[in-house]
Amino acid sequence: MHGWLWKAVVVIVCVAAWGAHSAAQAQENDQPPVIKGIVQNQDLRRVAQAVVEVKNQEGEVVSSGVSNDAGEFKLSVKESGTYSVSAVQETYRSEYVVLTLGEEPTQPVTLTLSKTKEVALEVVAPLPPINTKASSETYSLSRKEIDILPRGNNINLEDLLLTIPSVAYGSLKQLHIRQEHAGLQLRIDGVPIPDTVSSTFSDVITPRAWERADIVVGGMEANVGNRTTALIDITTKSGTKPGFGSLQMNGGSNNTINPSFEYGGTIGQKFRYYFLNSHFATNRGIEPPTAGHSIFHGQSERNQTMFRGDYQYDNNNNITLLFLNSIAKYQIPTFPGLEANPTILGLLPGGFTPVPSQMVDENQKENNQYGHLVWRHDINTRNFFSLAGYFRHTRATFRTDPLNVLAYVPEVEEPFAAGSQDRTGYAGGVRMDYTYVHSKEHLIKAGFQIDRTQAINKTRFFTFLDDGAGNPTGGVINAGGDNRLIGWRQEFWIQDQWTPNEHWTFNLGVRADIV
Repeated sequence: MHGWLWKAVVVIVCVAAWGAHSAAQAQENDQPPVIKGIVQNQDLRRVAQAVVEVKNQEGEVVSSGVSNDAGEFKLSVKESGTYSVSAVQETYRSEYVVLTLGEEPTQPVTLTLSKTKEVALEVVAPLPPINTKASSETYSLSRKEIDILPRGNNINLEDLLLTIPSVAYGSLKQLHIRQEHAGLQLRIDGVPIPDTVSSTFSDVITPRAWERADIVVGGMEANVGNRTTALIDITTKSGTKPGFGSLQMNGGSNNTINPSFEYGGTIGQKFRYYFLNSHFATNRGIEPPTAGHSIFHGQSERNQTMFRGDYQYDNNNNITLLFLNSIAKYQIPTFPGLEANPTILGLLPGGFTPVPSQMVDENQKENNQYGHLVWRHDINTRNFFSLAGYFRHTRATFRTDPLNVLAYVPEVEEPFAAGSQDRTGYAGGVRMDYTYVHSKEHLIKAGFQIDRTQAINKTRFFTFLDDGAGNPTGGVINAGGDNRLIGWRQEFWIQDQWTPNEHWTFNLGVRADIV
């Protein structure tokens, strides 16, 4: 009796299991076909907020969506058949990938964006999905938006950033963003740029070389850190096939002249390159202390060079080399019509006659070089990283005109000193950014950066002997003060972009900085 009862229970369980399996399989078969994949740049960087469209054989859009921060997309269609998939972001578009959807699941699709020519279209289709943004406030500038500005891509960096809300202009071309100063972090193709010893006058990189830039203010992700007033994330131009180039001459008031040349192209199927050179000269390089249009001793010149090369080893490996060079010199503007201090003249070496105040000759020279080498590697569709090594040399030399500067000290109570300064900085380091797509709910990012900086300061003061109470008694002396500083900075971070549903996204992260 018990044996028959046990056999009956086993039969019932097997039938129930078979029925559940059949129901699950039927439900799975009832699910609409799904197309999934990634959107990336030619250098393998994943592209977020790219619009992905699926079209049927009649050319009608049957499904569309937006790639997430890992560049992933997942779209469903109503029925099986043959479809084409493509991605677009501004003036960049991918190739069309044709898929046949049936009972078997399709492999993930890789859509690579490349530069396209702009055409005028009449939009008759519904609007694409809204592009979601992070919790921070992001302003995007494309090459096209820069070109339509009054000076086009001849505009200076500080003038370009003034087009962003909450940015105010300060003295000596310095900017204040949300009432904060000196907190800008510049990234070029994903790599942070070390600070110069003097970024007062020279642009780090001319906007002429920008393909696009995202200016992020507000709540930063954990991978930013260090400087958090604003993040200027720049994507530079790269070579295309067919090649492109331009030769420009820009000029205007204040004897301003700005010739420039750029060209980008390819060598074979795997190497892309871009080269730029720009020369800028004006007699109003630094804002003068005088009102109106007139300026004295304000000539300045700057020459900037950029080279970028990309080598596409295969579909999973890309190497990018970037080199920037900037050499500039500036005259320090003067104030005309000043009279020399007779008390000081009696203390200067005999026979010295000061030049007119507008001819006092102080100047500054700046020399900056930067380079980085980046390896981007896709381990698989869910794991990818970039590893970068970078180096920067920067030098700023300020030279005074000691005797003439001392001669025009207005009051005896003023400090009787003039100084020249030579500052040199070297910075180098490595940075790694790793991304793991755990699931559609979790996007995990982690990384580290190790940076070594060395600063060398050489200062020469020219002043008078005094009586011990600060009163000059005569005889110009030369005093020097030199120092060298070496600093290390180590940064580590990990964050999780958690999307529990289509309405909520949380960025949870932690970072550690060791200085």
